Amino acid sequence: MKKIFTLIVMAVMALSANAQKYFFGEGDVASTGTLNGKVYADGFVTLVDPAGKMAIDANNAYFGDADTQTKFTHRVKSGGKSQTAETKLNQIELAIAEAGTLKIYVRTGSNSATDRNLVVTQGESKLYDAVVKESDAIKVKGLDEADPDKETNIYPVVTVAVAAGKVVLTYPIGSLNFYGFEAANGATAIQTVKAAQATDGAVYNLAGQKVGNDFKGVVIKEGKKMLQK
Repeated sequence: MKKIFTLIVMAVMALSANAQKYFFGEGDVASTGTLNGKVYADGFVTLVDPAGKMAIDANNAYFGDADTQTKFTHRVKSGGKSQTAETKLNQIELAIAEAGTLKIYVRTGSNSATDRNLVVTQGESKLYDAVVKESDAIKVKGLDEADPDKETNIYPVVTVAVAAGKVVLTYPIGSLNFYGFEAANGATAIQTVKAAQATDGAVYNLAGQKVGNDFKGVVIKEGKKMLQK
C-alpha cells in the first residue's frame, strides 16, 4: 500500500492571504531519521514515498542571489530517482491554491552530480525540466560572523509559473535535496512579466527573471511568450 506523507503548511501573511510556504525544520525529523511512521496532514506539500527512502535531516544552505539570501537549516532527501511504476512511485506533490509563482529550493548536495534534472509538471503540461548543479551556486562574503571574509555558497532558486491545482516534482536521473517551497498568488508574477517584456533579445521566465538560452520551459522573448526546449 502506498505511503503518503503530507507536510503541514506554514501560512505567510506578509506575502499575501493566498501565499503558501513550507520550509523543513527540526519538527519534521523522525527519531529514525526517515519518514517511516511520521504522517502530517495539511495539504500543501505531499511526500510520496512508498519504499520509505526519503529522510529529513539537518543541513545548512543558503538560497537566493548576491543581494538577498534565505538560510535553511533542514532538508528532505528524496532518496533516489523517481520511479514510473506506481508501486515504486517516489515524488513530491504540491497543492497550489491559486495561479502564480512557485519557488523551489533544491540542490543535489554532490559536486560530481552533473546530470540530475528536476521536472515540474501540472496535468499534461511540463512546466520545467533542467539539470540541478552545485556549480550554479555563487559565492558571497560576509555571511559568516566569525569569519567575514569567508565565501559562502548561495544556490539559485528554481522559479516556475503555475496554475491552481496539483503540481508534481520528479527527478528521473537521481536524488535531489529539497529545502522548502513557496507559492505566491499571481498579482506579483503578472506585473513582473509585463515589466520584463524587453526587446533587447534577452529571455525571461514567466516570473520576470532573466534566464539563459538553455532554460527549458515557457519564456518571454522579444515581448512574446514561447516554449523553449
